[in-house]
Amino acid sequence: MSTFARAVAVVLALGGVLTSGGVLTSGGVLTSGGVLTSGTAGGAAPYDSGPYAGSLCPTEGVGSSLCTAHRQVRAALQGVEHRADALADGATCEPQEGLWVCFGVTSVLAQRGGTTYGDTFLTARDQQVLDSSLIVHELEHVRQWRLFGPSFTALYLREGIDPCGNYFEEQAGFADGGYTCP
Repeated sequence: MSTFARAVAVVLALGGVLTSGGVLTSGGVLTSGGVLTSGTAGGAAPYDSGPYAGSLCPTEGVGSSLCTAHRQVRAALQGVEHRADALADGATCEPQEGLWVCFGVTSVLAQRGGTTYGDTFLTARDQQVLDSSLIVHELEHVRQWRLFGPSFTALYLREGIDPCGNYFEEQAGFADGGYTCP
């Protein structure tokens, strides 16, 4: 079995769906060429020309497929770990429109209205159906985790804690995230 086939099997086991175009995940489509396309409405943010383009996986060769699959699996596993911690602390977790959401999180990890880690959105809010624009915003953060991998935390923090000055929040959409920025 090829490395890509093994990676696909792992992504499928973690909730991806096999399609004719590749493996569909909540963050996009992983193709045999290692390309992760957008899973968000209205098109993808162009990270390949942004300030962190050098942190993306290569676009060609076996290394591309391995890097992309590794980052997808790491994001999914990080989400699993955060969901397990949230559930152990009494939170409620459920999938909504392709996004894992944990409600009632009392940890500092659920800052502002909530924070996405891997493929999971942690929030202190009571259980509810989230607005679809917020889900689109948070799914873009899932995509960012999958594209930038374990270094995403450092890249995000490098941008600062003010969401209106944060590149990754801008790419996810200020208005969709509930931010009012000048």
